[in-house]
Amino acid sequence: MKIDPIERSPVQMTESTEIDTQRDIELAADLEDPQEILAVILDPKRRGTLYPYLHRLREIAPILKTDQATGRPAWVLTRYADIREALKHPDVRSDARGAEVFDVGPEGHHFVDMQRNTLLFLSPRKHDHVRDLISRAFTPRSVELRQDRIQAVLDELIDRAEPNGGMDFVHDFAFRLPMVVICEMLGVPAEDLPQFYDWAQDSSRRGEIGGITDEIVRKGEEATLGYTNYFMKLIEEHRENPRFDLMTALIDAEDEDGSRLSDEDLVGGCYILLQAGHGTTQDLLGMGTLALLQHPEQLEFLRRKPEAIPTAVEELLRYDTSVQISQRVADVEFQVGDTRIGADEVCVLFNGAGNRDPEHFADPDRLDITRTPNLHLSFGLGRHTCLGASLARMELRSAFETILRRLPDLRLDDDAPHHYRDSLFLRGLETLPLAF
Repeated sequence: MKIDPIERSPVQMTESTEIDTQRDIELAADLEDPQEILAVILDPKRRGTLYPYLHRLREIAPILKTDQATGRPAWVLTRYADIREALKHPDVRSDARGAEVFDVGPEGHHFVDMQRNTLLFLSPRKHDHVRDLISRAFTPRSVELRQDRIQAVLDELIDRAEPNGGMDFVHDFAFRLPMVVICEMLGVPAEDLPQFYDWAQDSSRRGEIGGITDEIVRKGEEATLGYTNYFMKLIEEHRENPRFDLMTALIDAEDEDGSRLSDEDLVGGCYILLQAGHGTTQDLLGMGTLALLQHPEQLEFLRRKPEAIPTAVEELLRYDTSVQISQRVADVEFQVGDTRIGADEVCVLFNGAGNRDPEHFADPDRLDITRTPNLHLSFGLGRHTCLGASLARMELRSAFETILRRLPDLRLDDDAPHHYRDSLFLRGLETLPLAF
């Protein structure tokens, strides 16, 4: 797949790009009202500054009942142990009830309907069936077979950027690598890749839990309809001309009773594979690279000892994760800490807070690329563990190895500051200008 240029539309970004960590530590320490702290966390203009407030919320109200996070009563959990319990509990699920948080009325119904047909929000029986089908494309052997192609894409991206002496790392590298890989897996033609850029960004922003404006809803609907129409056409083409790709495998798959996935199921499956398959890896690449450049002693250690890259990747996943929030709904009453959470009650799990919990990680705000063990929450746990975790790890390891080897003078561009997206559900950078 040749990687053609991708035009991008301007999007809203956070106003602040430089993070005054000490100032925010002091500001967070002065806050006493957990609702006020949560309001700061949910503020789209403060995406670059997050962890001091997550620490403060965990200190004051680690288990908080509120309707501020979702617009409906929900339990907000910020301790590692509590989040882990909710993720692993067999009767605490992500199903159609969780999609209700996106419901803003008839004007946004296409997006909500799409979510209900994705793997995240399917009924338990259908979830297990669809997950089993998709998981066959993400076995260790299947992922290993993509190593050479991933390396070829990485080298092509750097070949293109190298003569320019710099690049916007997010747009020119981090977005493209996982998008090319997942599109090839699905059988998406190379020439169609550019049109996914705006759809991906607008759909991610619509999936937030706060600050949803009429414009965000409108763009989310356009993205949803764009995805739906595109995948319906691609499904029909694959039915007429089957190929050796994931799309054909999903179309041909039969359940035990001989039933097949509906068109709506197929579209939902393609959508979540595309969004999850590129979005989180893009964010982890961007934020991981930024973290290394902001910690030059860690970067230099990796340059000297590239064999430490696998351990470094796990620490970068913990240090600043993309999937900051997971939602779960209990089928039965269950216990977290000293609190009983009732059946059908929603839990909002702040994964980033769990990954920085000092009760589980020593000196959690320090980036330590030799940290072991490192049982972070970034890929989830239990029945909803990220299907693409092995692929994401391979992409990250290969990307950092290639960057360190081929761009020895990589540095932040002093003339063009980086920006965070105004997104919390999927935390990530909108721009990361680099020079080399």
